[in-house]
Amino acid sequence: MSAYRVLLMSAIIGLFGFLTGAVLFSQREAQRRVPEVVKARQFQLVDTEGRVRAELGLPFGEPTLFLYDKEGRPRAWLTLERDGNPRIMFVDKDDQSLWQAPPVAPAPPAQSNPNP
Repeated sequence: MSAYRVLLMSAIIGLFGFLTGAVLFSQREAQRRVPEVVKARQFQLVDTEGRVRAELGLPFGEPTLFLYDKEGRPRAWLTLERDGNPRIMFVDKDDQSLWQAPPVAPAPPAQSNPNP
């Protein structure tokens, strides 16, 4: 093998090694970068089965975070009401309220008509 061929093969192998290293380095750097801002109208968190377990969006025109059980039922949520007041609620598997804040004021008792 001539010295020219040895030099040419060394140059090709060196160039290939350099390019491979550059590509691997750029891929690793791209994985490390985190965007400063992510914009969307809705975000969903899914489990390993693909079921939605949490959701952040604007379903009622106001920001709301829903947490779902394994069957897909909403069990907890945090929202802003239309007037801007926050509300948090927890419900059981039958959709019955366990706790909420602020508490819902009880309905006033029906007034009886004193003049029958």
